[in-house]
Amino acid sequence: MTTPARPTSRRSIRRRLAGVALVGGIALAACGGGSSSNSSADSTSTTAPAAAPSDSSGGTSEVLPVTSNPITNTATAADLKIDSVLVENNVDAAGKAVDDHLEVALTNTGSTELAGFEVYYTFTDPTASLTESYYTKLPDTFTIAAGESRVVHFDNTGATDHFPANKFSLYSTSVNELDVEVQVSAQGAKVQTATVKKDAGGAETPD
Repeated sequence: MTTPARPTSRRSIRRRLAGVALVGGIALAACGGGSSSNSSADSTSTTAPAAAPSDSSGGTSEVLPVTSNPITNTATAADLKIDSVLVENNVDAAGKAVDDHLEVALTNTGSTELAGFEVYYTFTDPTASLTESYYTKLPDTFTIAAGESRVVHFDNTGATDHFPANKFSLYSTSVNELDVEVQVSAQGAKVQTATVKKDAGGAETPD
């Protein structure tokens, strides 16, 4: 004898529906949680700021006037000679005109190598009653062999034997005639001094 199937009660139906809803809710929550985590990561990520441009001016911003002459050399041997000082009408090794700048030609007249060079130079504007002085200790690699010559340049080209200069100095900004005095010192040699005048008009560039 076959027993008739018992009708499903409303309570049983509600329990089954609740179970299905619970399982579905958990699955949706799991999927939603992953999406929320990714969104959170995206919203908190930042782009690193671009690096500031490097200063390619050769350190000219650090070339500042000095209030006194740091050279203390008391040697008396006349082994160093200033051949010339140029402040305008400069030319390169090939004789081609280049920008005006302070250029000092030196010769070692002694019998031993000269090293430990220091240069102290002053610009004076008599019209404006202004004076500016600068000091540069040349690197140890700057030496002059006995009987040899070498030229020191103060500009911002970065070439060999060219050293930084203040582009806001009287030399570059004054339009008046300037008196220029240069002192050069080397270890074991007497300090040498030379003077020159710069015509009115300010620093000039070649045509």
